[in-house]
Amino acid sequence: MRFLRTTTLFFITIVSYNTVQAQKLESAQFINSFSSQEISTLAGIPVAYGVDLYKVRYYTSDARGEEHIASGLACIPQDDTVRFPLACYQHGTVDGREDVPSRLAGGYQLPLILSAFGYVTCAADFVGLGDSPGIHPYVHATTQATAGIDLLFAVREMSEDDNYPPFYVTDQLFIGGYSQGGHASMAAHKYLETMYPGEFDIAAAAHMSGPYSISEVMIDFTLGDQPYNTVSYLVWVALGYMEAYPEFLDTFTLEKVFKPEYLDDIKAFRDEAIGRGELNSRITNRLMTDYGAVLCREILLEDVLNSILSDPEYPLNQALMDNDVYDWAPQSLTNLYYCEGDEEVSFENAILAANVMTQNGAPNVQALRMDNTFPLNHVQCVSPAATSVVFFWGSMQQLLTSANDIELDDEAGIYYANDLLILDIPVSYSSSDLELKAYSLDGRLISSRLVAAGMSEHLMNLDSESMIVMSLFADGRLIKTQKFFTR
Repeated sequence: MRFLRTTTLFFITIVSYNTVQAQKLESAQFINSFSSQEISTLAGIPVAYGVDLYKVRYYTSDARGEEHIASGLACIPQDDTVRFPLACYQHGTVDGREDVPSRLAGGYQLPLILSAFGYVTCAADFVGLGDSPGIHPYVHATTQATAGIDLLFAVREMSEDDNYPPFYVTDQLFIGGYSQGGHASMAAHKYLETMYPGEFDIAAAAHMSGPYSISEVMIDFTLGDQPYNTVSYLVWVALGYMEAYPEFLDTFTLEKVFKPEYLDDIKAFRDEAIGRGELNSRITNRLMTDYGAVLCREILLEDVLNSILSDPEYPLNQALMDNDVYDWAPQSLTNLYYCEGDEEVSFENAILAANVMTQNGAPNVQALRMDNTFPLNHVQCVSPAATSVVFFWGSMQQLLTSANDIELDDEAGIYYANDLLILDIPVSYSSSDLELKAYSLDGRLISSRLVAAGMSEHLMNLDSESMIVMSLFADGRLIKTQKFFTR
């Protein structure tokens, strides 16, 4: 660590919410539908449900704590006989206002795919993006957390409103996100456990490749002597924190932070004349021309850079530390996914977070590397991490009938006893192509075999030290998932 922290986190005290929530839902508008076949093709693995997509407008708080309109995407499985768990998915860094889930952009495919496995998935656009006015406070823990949580409340209201097609949800909740979304999902996770105990039944959290240590790991990673090609992240952090922290960044202006030659492009991005990708391209090209390498530190004025690297009381450092989200103890099952080849978000974020959380008394937190065979970069890490999350969540997912809460698919049995797996498939599936797959808890396929209806027999010996997820597919459609502790 570069320096000892001398301030306490106060992001959960900036905005105080009452336990009893005011109405959050303003309106919801149907956008599109995808069949299970279309989503299976997109995902590369069979899914269980088609999905309807809605743009949701709802109320949340901005960085000043004032009521604020926001937008997000609700992904609803196409089966009104089932009560589905909720999923809070937080998106990664986008290009700008229109590159968000409610516009079917900004990585909307991941919440769509998750929903197709049987979740009512909520994906907030975040404050300052989509329909939300103003500057987006990038990697600002409070607004990311509350934007995601308030969308959950809004979609739950939507499920109880006769003005919308019927769908049903349970209190079971899964939380996840990638990149900026990993930071955002961690913030929402902490906020839910500390501010809303008992409001939702948090089954599991899956935070992927997130910058949980903004003030330490990410500063060292981005402002060192090594090239860092995503310079626009630093610009957006500065713009967002000037918006979010007027009380102690009131004397800061762009002219007092960045070198003059970069100001025109930064202001064009602030004014939404260009997107983040164009901003990044312009700055990296100039850095290559001037320094022969993309050294992120060179866009900062020298006194600003020195203060960030050496003075923990420096106001910008105070803002950075306020948005570190790893120093707490989650009580729900938590996986942190990372790739060591990640060139945008250092994998050390996940290692530090898992270690500190465990030291703080968290009962079940683990950091899981996704590129054990060969290094994967930030984009390449998405696929194995997301696939792992599907099976991690699926091992705990509860699907209930809307009428009487009886568990679905009781007719298809998967049992484990005496170190052997027993499969009981009724003859109603006799005309189906049946396949049984075994996965590790982090999503790795262990084995796969064809099975037949009418079977009730021992299938395979299992490693007595492992935990597995068994998934049964009929004609490519997932019909049963069961987790087993085999020790």
